[in-house]
Amino acid sequence: MTGIRHFTAGAIVLDDRDRVLLIHHNRIDQWLYPGGHLEPDEDPAEAALREVREETGIEAEIIGPEPFRHPSVRSIPVPFAIIEMPIPSHRGGPQNHIDFVFVCRPVGGSLHAQLEEVGAARWTPIAELPSLDAVDDLVAIVTAATRWSARYA
Repeated sequence: MTGIRHFTAGAIVLDDRDRVLLIHHNRIDQWLYPGGHLEPDEDPAEAALREVREETGIEAEIIGPEPFRHPSVRSIPVPFAIIEMPIPSHRGGPQNHIDFVFVCRPVGGSLHAQLEEVGAARWTPIAELPSLDAVDDLVAIVTAATRWSARYA
């Protein structure tokens, strides 16, 4: 892959009713999981949780294995996946996002789309994902995330 590379973080938020939290991305005009660029002062896990809160109003917590712990360091939650994806050319030419993807569960908040960020936000039954106009890998990554959730929840 060529182009500028940016670090991003996203969250696949799964509820106990077999639904996934999705946003409709304004620029690409497709459904995907919440996420965005890391701020200079945050780690990928913090960025993923912030993006969920900002884009959807939902508070979430990360599901995953226990990270390495030692008193001399701060441990960061383990992502479910780290993927690199091409982003359609816009300001400044082609870009790639290196996306730290976390699996989460909702713990509070109320669903409301932050319209400055996204066109819509909704809970979608996982069974309905194949019928959505969504990013190419959405069904595969959500399916794998449900297995991760079952293992670590």
